[in-house]
Amino acid sequence: MVPPAGARPVPQDVRTAAQLWYAALAVGVVQVISSMLAQLGQRKELAQRQFEDLHAKQPEITLEQVQLWVLVVFGLVALFWLVLIGAGVAIVYQLGRGKQWARTLLTGLAIFLGLGAIGTLFGSGATAGPAALIAGGAGIVQAVLAGGAVFLCYRKESEPFFRPGTQ
Repeated sequence: MVPPAGARPVPQDVRTAAQLWYAALAVGVVQVISSMLAQLGQRKELAQRQFEDLHAKQPEITLEQVQLWVLVVFGLVALFWLVLIGAGVAIVYQLGRGKQWARTLLTGLAIFLGLGAIGTLFGSGATAGPAALIAGGAGIVQAVLAGGAVFLCYRKESEPFFRPGTQ
């Protein structure tokens, strides 16, 4: 693909950073799926606790209704995270086009992911099982990929690409 006349070449570090971000978002999909699977494994206990809390206030509610609500909430949460990951893909695309706001947003996301990874490393491990381990490992890998991408975006060779006056 030939860039249009007057277009700036994308520095290799920025291209690599975008690839790292795409990889981090793909790992995010793995993390969402495995987190949902880990939570689904505990859905009966969660539904039972919710039922006990609600049944005292509303005796007409059945356990089956609460179990259905729990499944619907899990589905909505998974959909929400997948929409956020899709928005992340759009932001990474803008990063590759040299948008400073995209670099800033992704830097904030990398900090958030890094804090989550630290929490995973030093957390109590309240949720057990293979799906929870995969989700935790995916969170750590995602934070490392995002950290590398942010580092590349702030290198001396990348910095002019994000300046508005150089477009």
